[in-house]
Order: sequence, then structure tokens, then C-alpha cells
Amino acid sequence: MKPLVAITGGNGFIGKVLSTKLLSCGYRVRIFTRHLPKPQLTNPDITFVQVDYDQADSLAKALEGCEGIFSLAGTLFGFGYKDFEKGNVLAVRNLVAAANQTDSVKTVVHVSSLAASGYAKDPQSPRLESQEPAPVSDYGRTKLLGEKEISQLDQRIKYTIVRPPIVYGKNDSGVSKIATWVRRGLMVNTSGNGYFSFVYVEDLVEALYQAYTRSDTHGQIYFVAEPDAYTWDYFITEMAQAMHVKKPFMPKAPVWLMRGAAWMYELCAKITNTQPALNYDKVAEAAIDGHWICSSQKWRTLTGQQFTPLKKGLEKSF
Repeated sequence: MKPLVAITGGNGFIGKVLSTKLLSCGYRVRIFTRHLPKPQLTNPDITFVQVDYDQADSLAKALEGCEGIFSLAGTLFGFGYKDFEKGNVLAVRNLVAAANQTDSVKTVVHVSSLAASGYAKDPQSPRLESQEPAPVSDYGRTKLLGEKEISQLDQRIKYTIVRPPIVYGKNDSGVSKIATWVRRGLMVNTSGNGYFSFVYVEDLVEALYQAYTRSDTHGQIYFVAEPDAYTWDYFITEMAQAMHVKKPFMPKAPVWLMRGAAWMYELCAKITNTQPALNYDKVAEAAIDGHWICSSQKWRTLTGQQFTPLKKGLEKSF
């Protein structure tokens, strides 16, 4: 019998790539979802289970027979701290409680974020795992609290925490939204001269798989990212080239204007019951006088993993 693993957030961008990877490596996959997809022909080694992240018992039942968990589910956009807390803290707390109830779960890989650590003030000194976390947004603060919840797993359950920066790749909704504006010829530059770390989705998935299968990663936190960092202008320039379109006009947006735009986006999103394309929390991250960069040296030294350069990754994405 093939080993069975669960993926929370398995219907998302990263989760779909991870599922494909696990299936190719001989695993059965159980995807936790709030809403079951429409009936369709699927691989017999992949199943969907409807769960309630507010109920540990619901999660424990869904975990029956699973030897491990990839914890990907979370809240990236919210209308206030409570939204982020529900998706990034309380849901993780319930997942931990559920895993502790089972006899089968032995390994957990939890996907956090660079935002849980904070930004770097100097472009020559990227964030390290050893630094004291200093998140600046509700998203970052709740992702950090989610990490602390993971540490409450029973001692018999081994865990690894991975903190990716900006994740991109083919069929990514976030990159697709940016690409839409690139095609329109207009992209607001909210970051000034700040630098960013990136990781191509297939590289991240490879790291998650290694974190699951290697015993020497357990109990550790790792940044997983391409070694080089890039400005937002470079990112957009390379994206436009990969899309075979002209580089868009990129005016610099002051913080007060971004806050006003975030207020409008949130208001419209509440009216239409959708996720806002921009919110106050993302403005808080964009307004920092620093750089969203991290060093993956610890991970690369341990595993020897090679990462896809941004230019090549963008070419693969379009």
C-alpha cells in the first residue's frame, strides 16, 4: 500500500504542484478542502475531503490513516487581524490538536512566510533564521504565531517549518494579476529601490518534499529562496520580456495613495464578497524602509539544492 499524506490548502497554487510531485514519488494524497470540487475523473491515488478548520475533531477524522501532513492552508488577504488570526493561527492550532489525537501522523511540514521573520534593513544582510523575528504586518504576525502552534505537536511527531519569500510560477493567481497590468502597460511601483527574494514554485515544492523525507531537517526553520535578490523594476522588466510585451509604465506610488487605494479595494471587496487585490496589510509591508530578502544558505548547505534564477523561472511561467 502506498503511503498516504494530507495536504491542507491542496487546491491552491503550491498545493497542486506539490500533489503532482507526491504522486510521481509514489504517495497517495488526501487534499483537505472547505468546498469539494465538482465530480471529475481524477487519479485514484488522490482524494478530496471536506473539512472544517474550526473543528479539531473534523480534522482528526480526515487525518485517519495519514502518515504525514503538508500544512499549506492560510490566509493571505484579510479585512483585519481577526481574519488573519482565524486562518493562520486558530486553524493551525486545530490541525495540531487533530494530529496529536491520531496514531498515524509522524511528520509535518509547515509552510510559513518570510513575513513572519520581517524585512532586512541592509540589502547586503538578508534575513537569517537565527535572527529574532520582527514582523510588520498582521499577516506576518499571525504566520509567526502559527509557527509557535506547530511547535506544540506531540514529541512523537517530527516537524519542519519552511519560510518562503515571494513564490511564483505557472498558473499562479498572484502573478497572473500582475501580468494583467503588465499587458495593460501600467504597473505601480510600491517598493521604490527595495530588493526582494523569490522562489520558483517547483523549487519550493522540491524543498518541501526534502523537508518531509529527510530526518536531518526536523525541528528546524528554513528560508527557501533563490540566492540572488532583485528589485521590483527588474522583476517587472523580466516578466514583460517573458510575456513578449513592452515594459509597462511604472510610476512610484506614495504611501498615502496606496492607503487610499487599499481602502477602496477593501470596500469594493466587502460589497462583492471577494478578496481585495490590495489591502491595508500589504501596504504596511510595502511601506517599510528596507528589503524583503532572506538567505537560504542554511538550507542550501544542508541539501545542496539548486534554485532557478528569476529570469529562467519567469520564462517557464509564461
